[in-house]
Amino acid sequence: MQEIRELLSTRIRELRKASKLTQAQFAELADLSIDEIGKIERGVLTPSLETLCKIASGLKISLSELLNFKDKMVTEIDKEIESLMLYLRTKDPQDIKFISEIMRQFIDKLEQKSEIG
Repeated sequence: MQEIRELLSTRIRELRKASKLTQAQFAELADLSIDEIGKIERGVLTPSLETLCKIASGLKISLSELLNFKDKMVTEIDKEIESLMLYLRTKDPQDIKFISEIMRQFIDKLEQKSEIG
């Protein structure tokens, strides 16, 4: 939990500074106290989901962007996985389960083949 708190506090502080906001300005935009902002940025206070939504709103970003701790560089594998996820989201839940089962069987066969050969 400590690692996540540190990642989050660093991310919030970096995004605030990138927006050229003081803690006071940011607190006003996020409808939080300056004390809360300071504690969150220092990793002393773990924000609730409601507070995270206020922070994202104050920074004018989505909650998912706020919680994106990945490095800015996206690998080709990450792009392929994201593309596959976007494609699967267009399918019915039954189709997704079917596709998932086929993929698992296919990967198991590939792993068995590589163990033999």
